Amino acid sequence: MKPLGFLSILLLLTACEFGKKESVTTPEVVQPIAKATFVNYELKKIDEQKGPCAADGKGEKCLSIEIQYPVIDSGASAKVIDSINKQIQHDILNYAFISEPKDDFKLLIAEMSQEYERILDENEDYTSGWLLEISSDIIHQDSSFISTATTIFTFTGGAHPNSMQVYRSYDLTTGKVLELSDILVEGYEEELNKLAEIEFRMDKKIPPSEPLNEQGYFFENGQFQLNTNFAIMNKSLLFYYNAYEIGPYSMGPTELELKLTDYVNLINPAGVIGDLKN
Repeated sequence: MKPLGFLSILLLLTACEFGKKESVTTPEVVQPIAKATFVNYELKKIDEQKGPCAADGKGEKCLSIEIQYPVIDSGASAKVIDSINKQIQHDILNYAFISEPKDDFKLLIAEMSQEYERILDENEDYTSGWLLEISSDIIHQDSSFISTATTIFTFTGGAHPNSMQVYRSYDLTTGKVLELSDILVEGYEEELNKLAEIEFRMDKKIPPSEPLNEQGYFFENGQFQLNTNFAIMNKSLLFYYNAYEIGPYSMGPTELELKLTDYVNLINPAGVIGDLKN
């Protein structure tokens, strides 16, 4: 998912009448407020094709790979930049793999290529293509942290493709991934999960008296639980449950937004969002 975009507005004013032509005053166009930028980065891209199609150009028996991810080059200390860049790749690779997570994209591509070639060698009539698409970008910047969103789309045969959304926030002082315990007060879990369940039920239109498991959800012991797949975004916490995580594939993914202004009492004043308590 690209979560964010820019809206371009075109104003075209024309005036025409058969009598005296009146002067037309063009109203001042209000320019959009520029997004705050605290780190500079570029989007690195990998675009490859593996398998017989790479040579014959027919498009059959093809493993197509498209990867895009951010690489920070300035805006923090060299140590922090190196840490965040490595962590971004690690967090992507931790979700995109065939047998086990790899250390870099080259190893991931090599593993997928070998597995695809094995399938072709063992099945002469197999012509289905495989696909790996990874799109990652920085979706929010703050003076003390950045947040990323990564969409991973794969098709390796089977009944349907698979997709995942990964949210992360990174501390620009330490270079580490931010966890809920870094930004919220000690003992936040019970109250946050209780309030988040209310939001979840409202979003899914599930009455408070209706057990979640009876609606087809997989929560352990029927108790709602937030996961760790989240990012800080515009004074909110965005949580994402991927398909299969809390329900069958047919139920799809779930995104849950918790507005931090509703949880001020749970914010750690010493954390990266401590200013929201003021």
